[in-house]
Amino acid sequence: MAVASVLSSLEAAGKAVVRASVNFHRDRCSDRATVIAYYGLLSFLPLAIVLVTVGALALGTDAAEKGTELFFQNLLYQMPPQLMTQVRSMQQQVWSGVGYLALVLWTASKVFSKMEAGLDEVFQVEQRRGFAVRKLLAVALVGLMSVVLVATVIMEGLLSTIDRFVDSTALAPLMTLPLYQFIDSFLSRTLIPWALTILAFFFVYWLMPAASIPWRVALLGGVFGGTLWSLLKEGFTYYIAHMANYTRTYGALATLIILLLWVNLSASLLLWGGELAAVAGGFRDDEKN
Repeated sequence: MAVASVLSSLEAAGKAVVRASVNFHRDRCSDRATVIAYYGLLSFLPLAIVLVTVGALALGTDAAEKGTELFFQNLLYQMPPQLMTQVRSMQQQVWSGVGYLALVLWTASKVFSKMEAGLDEVFQVEQRRGFAVRKLLAVALVGLMSVVLVATVIMEGLLSTIDRFVDSTALAPLMTLPLYQFIDSFLSRTLIPWALTILAFFFVYWLMPAASIPWRVALLGGVFGGTLWSLLKEGFTYYIAHMANYTRTYGALATLIILLLWVNLSASLLLWGGELAAVAGGFRDDEKN
């Protein structure tokens, strides 16, 4: 009975994956991912400015800059080296006028508006939110990212505090042990980023579509989407480092081409994870499609 139950669950999971993949192509999610990637590139700089500006209120400027840099290093395959330089030169202007602040927030939120439009299609939303509500939600998600930034910096600080505590006590020899170094590296480089990624995907699936998405459905999409995204990042990093030579082909444009490719792949995976959650949650009906 137990074996039959496991086989039945695997069969159902396989069918859900196939249906999600079929719906992904049917909904032209590849085209939607390209649009999200385009607006994502436009939004990175203003988003970084907002994160540093808001984060500085809670953490101080230095910690906010380091946290934002860490945040984008986890989000992007390779952060453009000039990004933080531009952020530092423009961040002081944010408070120079209400108009400038509004423009930065508006531009930073554009990518979320496109993500919402894509997920509304994925979850077969019949009536989208009004324009004003959509923009308020997009701006609110920018604020939510600021909260995640603060949480990330606090968590990293907590791990550093633990290391300093161990180093200053009789437990200091433990830091030289391979097991301690493995656990420390695993927590900071794998477990925490993976957990934050799942949380981010969960909130995207739960809050963005203009439909009532059960938290269990959103969590399912978050676990699958976040886990696959983490694996995709590792695979993409290996591919760029060992199997592709974009610098020889594109020269100075290589960083931009790789970044655009990465953001496009990430957006595609985000929409595919939404398709899987929509199938699992019963939001897609094959007879209607």
